[in-house]
Amino acid sequence: MKIILTIWALFLTIYAQADHHSEAAPVETWNCSLNEGKTINDVRKVSKAVGAWTKAQGQKDAQWIFTPFTGDISDPGRFILMTGWSDFSGMGDAFQGFFSGGDEKAAAIYAEWTATATCDSRNLWTVESPYNLMQD
Repeated sequence: MKIILTIWALFLTIYAQADHHSEAAPVETWNCSLNEGKTINDVRKVSKAVGAWTKAQGQKDAQWIFTPFTGDISDPGRFILMTGWSDFSGMGDAFQGFFSGGDEKAAAIYAEWTATATCDSRNLWTVESPYNLMQD
């Protein structure tokens, strides 16, 4: 089921253009479960902190949280966090700054992330939108 949700996530729009087509853009997915005592609101809190950090760095990205509502719901705390960038340069700048730039704020956010969720996989993808009728 996780694979199906992840594949489905690839069909979502990151950056739609006027012709409802987008160029391939890089995304990262984390397939996770909430740690004991944590809720999806804790994930949202960490996501907001990442967004604030990103904005302070002058970078641009976007995040989505996928939660199952049908299918395999044996783990009610299961979710996918997806982050997207408009291009690989932006993704690289974000990774460099957040994970290996020595930024104390980023390290604190990541510590809160690992306290909130346990992730069994992390993947990098490209995603494109062949069409998007939701914007009409």
